[in-house]
Amino acid sequence: MTTTTTTTSATAAGRSGEAGRVLALAAAEVRLVARNRTAAVSSVLLPVALGVFFAFTFDPGGSAAWATIVALQLVMTITMGVYMTITQAVVARRQARVLKRMRTSSLSDGGVLAAVCGPALTIAALHLVLYAAIDGLLGAPLPDPVPLVVAVLGGTAVGVAAAFATTIVTPSPERAQITTLPLFFVMFGAAFVLPLVPVDSPWQALVLVPGAPMGQLTQLAFSGTTWAPGLLGLPAVLPGLLSLVLWTVVFATLARRSFRWDPRSL
Repeated sequence: MTTTTTTTSATAAGRSGEAGRVLALAAAEVRLVARNRTAAVSSVLLPVALGVFFAFTFDPGGSAAWATIVALQLVMTITMGVYMTITQAVVARRQARVLKRMRTSSLSDGGVLAAVCGPALTIAALHLVLYAAIDGLLGAPLPDPVPLVVAVLGGTAVGVAAAFATTIVTPSPERAQITTLPLFFVMFGAAFVLPLVPVDSPWQALVLVPGAPMGQLTQLAFSGTTWAPGLLGLPAVLPGLLSLVLWTVVFATLARRSFRWDPRSL
């Protein structure tokens, strides 16, 4: 009994210590982002500016318009604030051999990667809170929280997994501005189009494209059709959820198979 208790206590202490070290390293990463003007502009200021621009530019004449506005705000945060920022951060730390040095510390591999992702995820959360406040002040109707929460969490998971997958083909931080563009445009375009497509339209099959589920789920949140029959007669929320899970698994599998801790040759 004593041995079991001691072992449990040691395990709990180890997890607590790991969490503390991850937070400390994440705080250091935040300071690095703040000192890097390019990273600060691309990950902090630009998504905020564009999200506010969408809110004040589109005519919020009804729930459909608000679905488009919120979808664009969400996809902008996920693509620029999460996907592109994490790709650049991981490649920069890898190229400077910092990533490998952190791996030799007492942190686990997961802890190291979580610390590197921490600043981007924190900033993205702040973006979403800011957007919610602005949209509320402009008169946005209250959405159904279920599909919106699925869009936020699932979109974030896709963005993180895609970032690590993109590091496979990104030899330098500067090149990340190029290697992330194809998926950025695909996700942004798909998230913009889906809120404009009727829930029962065959074009809802576009939900299988990365980024599209965020637009589709946002549409459901503002139209109140979360559980209405959708693609193939399934509940409307289900195809978007399955698409998010699918792309997270695809990108995570690619990253797990080919992710490198050592610098890549330019």
